[in-house]
Amino acid sequence: MTFISYKIKDDGKMKQLKKKDFKLEKKLQSLVEENLKELFGITFLATEYSTGQRHGGRMDTIGIDENNSPVILEYKRNKNQNIINQALFYLDWLVDHKSAFELLVRDTLNQKIEIDWSSPRVLCIAEEFNKYDTYAVDQMKRPIELIQYRIFEDDLFALDILTAAEESKGNNKSSTNKDYSVEYHLKNGSERIKKLFDELRDFTLELADDVVESPRKFYIAYRIIRNFLCIDIHKEHLLIYLRIEPAEVDLEDDILRDVSEIGHFGTGDLEVRVESEDDIKLAKQLIEKAYDNSGN
Repeated sequence: MTFISYKIKDDGKMKQLKKKDFKLEKKLQSLVEENLKELFGITFLATEYSTGQRHGGRMDTIGIDENNSPVILEYKRNKNQNIINQALFYLDWLVDHKSAFELLVRDTLNQKIEIDWSSPRVLCIAEEFNKYDTYAVDQMKRPIELIQYRIFEDDLFALDILTAAEESKGNNKSSTNKDYSVEYHLKNGSERIKKLFDELRDFTLELADDVVESPRKFYIAYRIIRNFLCIDIHKEHLLIYLRIEPAEVDLEDDILRDVSEIGHFGTGDLEVRVESEDDIKLAKQLIEKAYDNSGN
């Protein structure tokens, strides 16, 4: 992937921005950790987290995402570093030490959170990956995401997702989430609601090849790098939660509700209640807007 970035000046002319480098990789790590929530929807838990004397490893960054799933972030320091094997080691270690992670969450956030262990994942962040890295991740079918970054003058920071966690990507309808599935959620809905869901699901997955479908315990999430849509299936209606500021839309429509101060399953502050075909058109418009808000 070649990043070419331009700045549009006041006179309408474009100026190509020069690429910059982090003098120290630790500076990249600190920048990402300070902005985990904005970049990836992840709550920071710890830096340089030790796997103990026996295993002798340190995870660069560890956090919990908006679906309450564990996330490890590793930063590639040079082109020859075998970050993929390292990511696999830490992922397996984490799954084998669930109690340690749950204790870290409790002590750091001062609250008990039900951890979703169905989809832990590793984000590998580097300035460059090669074709062998992406091939290895694609073949392993493990929840490892390769993310390239670039930093330019004028403090422009860009991310490019090379591989997404292997759940259900693009038009691939089969989820590898062993605990929950789309079928698991569809059991809640009537035949009419199932048809409405299928229409919205197809529309969402066709927005782009990089849309990832991630069934969770209480909802089905759709994301690029973080959730932009969550669907909660009920017997006679769908509740859709979107990454849209409620102030950006006209809430006079009866199917819309600001839930920023209301507890609910799923992420997003705008709720759309879908009960019939009449609600589908507006729901699709808002899903597309939420997708655009995710940076695409």
